[in-house]
Amino acid sequence: MTKESILTGLETAWAGCEIVYFDETDSTNRQARILAMEGAAHGTLVLADRQTAGRGRRGRGWISPAGEGIFMTLIVRPQARPSQAAKMSLSLALAVARAIRRETGLDARIKWPNDIVIGGRKVCGLLLEMDATAQKINSIAAGVGINVHQTRFDEEIAHTASSLDLLAGRRISRNALVRAFLAEFERAQTLCDEEMMCEYRGLSATIGQRVQVIALDGTYTGTAKGITQSGSLLVEDDAGALREVLAADVSVRGIMDYV
Repeated sequence: MTKESILTGLETAWAGCEIVYFDETDSTNRQARILAMEGAAHGTLVLADRQTAGRGRRGRGWISPAGEGIFMTLIVRPQARPSQAAKMSLSLALAVARAIRRETGLDARIKWPNDIVIGGRKVCGLLLEMDATAQKINSIAAGVGINVHQTRFDEEIAHTASSLDLLAGRRISRNALVRAFLAEFERAQTLCDEEMMCEYRGLSATIGQRVQVIALDGTYTGTAKGITQSGSLLVEDDAGALREVLAADVSVRGIMDYV
């Protein structure tokens, strides 16, 4: 995986307009946020072969060994208000899922709000970090970590994680997958909200599943019934009440498996 190999054949207008590549860095999200503050252009991609301090949602670590995964962060400068940032997370998940489907033929789906799963196994996590005022978003660091060539996982995640190579039964090109992601993300930004949410729902691995919702004020179980136009999850709890779940507030887990 190299900057030159990714640029060869890249057909986007702005996504990946500039690629900053590291053999090793602490975190592509951290580097992207620094570059964004220094004025890096909309669509700049920060990419690393290895991260020493990769991060996932809720402060979790993201294991990032050399030569095995894709660890990248896209700098986005949307003309949007902070209240609209949740939609960016959903469109990012949609782009990654479509890119994986396109390059591997695997049935990649989205575990709400933005984990990518195949056959109930997590293959990708996303982390968005925003620099904004009350009125406008200055920049978003849209981080993506994809398990591509990994064949072994730490014991604590071995039962929930997998890689594209293991699931496809062949070696997947990281360069081609990065190019596909950039093209799909750029495409996703051209969709109106209704189109984007329709496609997102169509790839949902959560709708119709039994889930456990873990919130600050308590835990309950129920069935995921749908996703609102604003991106919230609708869960009918076991008492029959329909609850709207916001991604920032809770953790949602499948009861029967990871999804």
